[in-house]
Amino acid sequence: MTFKRSNSRALVTELFRPVLTCVLFSLLPVSSAMTQEADAAACADAAQQFIMARAAQKRADWQAALTGYERAINVAPNCTEAMINLGVMHNRLNQTEQAILAFQRAAALRPQLLAAHLNLGITYFRTARYEPAIESLRHAVAAAPENLQARQLLALSLIAREEFAEAARQLEWLIEHGGEEPPVLLALGESYLRLKDHAKAVRSLERLVQLAPSSAKAHLRLGEALDNASASERAVDEFRRAVVLDPTLPEAHYALGSALLKHGESDAAAAEFVSELRINPDMVLARYHLGLIYLRQNRLGEAADQLTRVTEAAPDFYLALTAIGQTLLKQRETARAVEVLERAVKLSPDWADSHALLGRAYKAAGRRADAERAFAAARQLSARARQEFENRINGQKP
Repeated sequence: MTFKRSNSRALVTELFRPVLTCVLFSLLPVSSAMTQEADAAACADAAQQFIMARAAQKRADWQAALTGYERAINVAPNCTEAMINLGVMHNRLNQTEQAILAFQRAAALRPQLLAAHLNLGITYFRTARYEPAIESLRHAVAAAPENLQARQLLALSLIAREEFAEAARQLEWLIEHGGEEPPVLLALGESYLRLKDHAKAVRSLERLVQLAPSSAKAHLRLGEALDNASASERAVDEFRRAVVLDPTLPEAHYALGSALLKHGESDAAAAEFVSELRINPDMVLARYHLGLIYLRQNRLGEAADQLTRVTEAAPDFYLALTAIGQTLLKQRETARAVEVLERAVKLSPDWADSHALLGRAYKAAGRRADAERAFAAARQLSARARQEFENRINGQKP
């Protein structure tokens, strides 16, 4: 169920698929090109085995190449070039753990060897082991600071671990050193969005839109940054552009609907939420806001249907429970209203609105004492909220 924005690991695959496709296929070497600095003497005794393994590798006979590199290492145990290619062959055959061991062995023998750390980082990254990927890729960057692909993968691994500040630093470096590409700008804009640095997010995403004007996702993310930066009218324009470019882009109709709702355009917002749910039926927030619009329009049956489906998907969503309780009160279904609102209060005991509605439900059910207690709790919580707000205005600590 989509209750909040995609988690960081999903972002790595969904938002940055173009750079991942490029990196994962271009970084897996099928020759010794990345290890030209290897000690030739270490591999000299295994020259014949190495040549045979390379030949098998060139004709895509991965198993024969793997066997050849193993024989080369048996003859020349310190031949890191053979170890790197052995690890690559293990990856080709989906033998991840053996690949990791081969790269680790090469890195231990030659700690400054870029190919060992980079391939190890790639292997960890491909299997979503982002923490060790970060460690390996930091070594790769240290060995070759100019290597753009190592920095790309490092930035994406950091995003997956929600280390957005360091990810942004790596991405800024890439842009400053000739790596200003749409996927990098998108990753940078997303990082700044997560850091709530809206001005920098807008700057990065505006540049992205300049480079990729036909990208619906770019306009969607720019709209989000603008909306967070209180530029709501520009945000609406960007959201509209996104849905025109790609009417099936997940979250685009929801974003436009939310922006329209802030401008008081309930009917137009409802239409966008309906569009979102057609393509993304698991979008809980779109369904919740649609239910609220129906509730305000007194379309109680439709409101109850939408909000009930929300709580079926997200049972602890107390805001939806409170809205259902309000709907049931309007429908004079008092007993059910009490039950639902008691759940809402239990889930969020510090929210005054739930207590107030529960008090109304108790009163309708003839439970006067319970109603008074609920109303008293609502008044107390409201007074506390007002005091906290005044304290913030006056710069006082809570």
